[in-house]
Amino acid sequence: MKSFVCLAILVLSAALVSPAEVRAQGMQPNMKQMPAMGDAKRGTTASATGTVTAVNTADRKVTFDHGPIPEIKWPAMKMEFPVVASVDLSKVKVGDKVRFTLSGSGNAYTVQSN
Repeated sequence: MKSFVCLAILVLSAALVSPAEVRAQGMQPNMKQMPAMGDAKRGTTASATGTVTAVNTADRKVTFDHGPIPEIKWPAMKMEFPVVASVDLSKVKVGDKVRFTLSGSGNAYTVQSN
C-alpha cells in the first residue's frame, strides 16, 4: 500500500508541472503539456510573432519558434504549421522574424498570413 501511495504522489506531481516550469528547466513543452488547447472556439483566429526555422515548400509548411499565443492559450514553442495557398512561400526564409495569423481550433491551426 505504501508503494502505491508513493507512486500516486509521483504521478500527480509530474502531471502538475506547468509549461513555464518545463521551459525554466531548459526543456520544450510538448503538445500534451499545453494548457486548455481544446478550449479554443471553432474558427478561432490568433496572431503571433516568431522566427522561421524551416520552410517546406513541397508540403506547404513552415516551422516557427514562436512566442506565447494568449488567444489560444499556447506557450512559446517551436512548431510546424500548414500554410494556406495564398501565402507566397518563396518570400519566406529561415531566420525571418515575422508576425503571422493562425486560424483553426483545438491543436489544428493553419497559417493564414505572414
